[in-house]
Amino acid sequence: MLELLLPLNIVLIILILLVSLFLLSKSADFLVDNAVKLSKILKIPEMVIGATIVSFGTTLPEFSASTISALRGNFGFALGNAIGSIITNTSLVLGVGALFGAIPVTRKASQKLSILNIVVLLLILPTIPRVLRNGEGTIPQWMGVVLLVLVPFYVLFLIAQEKRSPEIEISDPEEAESHSNLFLTALFVLGAAAFVAFCASALVASAEIVAMRIGMPDIIISATIVSFGTSVPELTTAISAAKTGHGGLVIGNVMGANILNILLVTGASIALIPGGITVPNSFYLVHFPIMIAVLAIFGYFAYNKNRNEINHKEGILLTSIFGIYLLSNFIFTLM
Repeated sequence: MLELLLPLNIVLIILILLVSLFLLSKSADFLVDNAVKLSKILKIPEMVIGATIVSFGTTLPEFSASTISALRGNFGFALGNAIGSIITNTSLVLGVGALFGAIPVTRKASQKLSILNIVVLLLILPTIPRVLRNGEGTIPQWMGVVLLVLVPFYVLFLIAQEKRSPEIEISDPEEAESHSNLFLTALFVLGAAAFVAFCASALVASAEIVAMRIGMPDIIISATIVSFGTSVPELTTAISAAKTGHGGLVIGNVMGANILNILLVTGASIALIPGGITVPNSFYLVHFPIMIAVLAIFGYFAYNKNRNEINHKEGILLTSIFGIYLLSNFIFTLM
């Protein structure tokens, strides 16, 4: 893909980047929708569907883009995409959602935040010793394997959470009957998966070329433009849910996507690389500190018993932090 795009004009490359982002998001949605239909045809419980297919679907764009970039040897892109998505989800998505309506912070949200804090520490702490010696960190390959091993345990936690939920979703018999074509639905799933892979490949290649042409590190592009693009589904869902008084759905979506960004997206990218991934100095100066700051601010809402929602003022604060993140990336590029 990279070889095919290299001779093209920069304007056309940027257009391909934007179109790839859009199509990646839409094809991921189409894949999830048909995977859910297939699961219903196969009579898989809805609780399991929600905890697996739907949860994984929210991180599919990041997963496909990051793993392809890791296989191409572009390690910084893969890590930047995952960390940038966490920052974007927790600051921009939650912040903008709160501007359209209060977002309640439930006990489920605080439990997921606790899990997210643990996996973030698992990701960062192994890199510290080498940073102190060389100024650059390394996430070892075995840590990627550990993160992937934790994925099924997280799925079991989600299923246990759903069992304790007082709300039980009722299947629509007519909807299940209307999607009874097993072969056609399975064909849609396979076709959508192939198209997701193609869009992710075009996205990674075009982002790399844009970075080369304008002299901007591809880590910055992956952590900002690509992360924003892959978070657009969560952003639109947040606005719609907050407007209609279902802001609680936003928290679950964001926290679940953040956890899977570490366990699945980053875990798979690291596990694919012998020797692990080198963590550039910019992550310790910009990405990791802002990610920790965003999670700390959200922790104030999640763990404070006197606070039970994120309102308009907090939404402005979170959105402002995303602006600071973009500005920090721009300043670091000029240094």
